[in-house]
Amino acid sequence: MKAVRIKFHQDTAQFRNPLMNGKNRTTFPLPPYSTMIGMVHRLCKWDTTHTINVSVMCTNERLSSPQVDRSYGWIGGNPARTLTKEFQTRWSIVVDDGSDGYMGWGRMLKNDSILVDRNYTVHINSENENELKQIYQAFLYPPIYPSLGRWEDTIRIDEVKIVNVEDEEKEEKCPQEVIGTIYKIPTFYTIFYERRIFDYKSCYIGNIGSSSIIRLDENGEQVLFV
Repeated sequence: MKAVRIKFHQDTAQFRNPLMNGKNRTTFPLPPYSTMIGMVHRLCKWDTTHTINVSVMCTNERLSSPQVDRSYGWIGGNPARTLTKEFQTRWSIVVDDGSDGYMGWGRMLKNDSILVDRNYTVHINSENENELKQIYQAFLYPPIYPSLGRWEDTIRIDEVKIVNVEDEEKEEKCPQEVIGTIYKIPTFYTIFYERRIFDYKSCYIGNIGSSSIIRLDENGEQVLFV
């Protein structure tokens, strides 16, 4: 089979759940596949879902020890039926909630974990040959500046190449230091009553030397499609 192989570098990255009520924000060690799929769709200017297979390999010296940054963020969203003096004192901003009540907000200093100096090797496969060409052109000549995760987490594309990938899966050793924890990652989603319903895949991050069932491309690069 054929796939587009993209190698890129990212100075900083953050893949996290939204901040809830002032808690410190932690980041996932790898980008969710839905985030990677979203970047591909954005660069290809697709406004409908295209079924593609994605393999993500990432090396990082501080993969399990993110850098910590400090910043101010909004907390609150607390409702009140009456506008009391205590409520106004607690929250620096008070707004009408649109239903005969009030909502209070404030700001606080919080810690954000940020991953730094990341190097990716991504393989993207599609059974549609025209889609594969679109992906290749989109990364070779991006129509907008490419970012993965937040808009400020831009990437530097170092290689875009169409490669052959072996059809046969084989058992190989994991090439990078990672954590042996099972977790679920989101991939594609459907819209149901204006909500995103994700399809989750159960995955684990193994340790150096642990075995995994993978494919290889024509240059011996490891491929694990999800």
